[in-house]
Amino acid sequence: MLLEKLFKEFNVDLNTFNTAESELFDQFFERIWVKKNTFLIQEGELEKYSYFIFNGIARCWTLNHKGEEQTFWFCKEGSFSLSNISFTLQEKSTFNVQTITDCEIYRINQEQAIKLYEAIPGLKAVFENLTARLLNKLLNRNIALIKYTPEQYYLQMMEEFGNTFNCIPLKDIASYLGITPQALSRIRKRIF
Repeated sequence: MLLEKLFKEFNVDLNTFNTAESELFDQFFERIWVKKNTFLIQEGELEKYSYFIFNGIARCWTLNHKGEEQTFWFCKEGSFSLSNISFTLQEKSTFNVQTITDCEIYRINQEQAIKLYEAIPGLKAVFENLTARLLNKLLNRNIALIKYTPEQYYLQMMEEFGNTFNCIPLKDIASYLGITPQALSRIRKRIF
């Protein structure tokens, strides 16, 4: 169930693992329900869990040089939270991850993650590939911010996020695009 959703998000062949391995994968994770506006991690903390967003959406943000919240990434359904960077490297987080909707999340700690890699030997190589794909998405986001106008990027976001796009507060979308809420309002008036 979890691998299917993850693989779908990253366009990975669903037949990479058999049904038994997929079911085994799920058994290593604990399901939790997280309320809207809950921090999964705050800047300066060390992440104890790897979080998989099954339903809902979270945002990654930090304070900019003016002391304003700057959203730089959205962790959507079918993906892991970017707090995995702190989890994997065991370094303090340099940003916050906060839910923006009520979320159904599956989490795993370090001990369980080691056991999971031992139980499904090919998993580590697949996750290395997924990490490279995520890095590519992050790089493409940076390139898109240079290449496209905020309006063009807004339209791309609408397509990429589908129905969950409506769950993201407009102030967070504006922050993500690097524009003011007023500028986003003008864009939305032109589009709609």
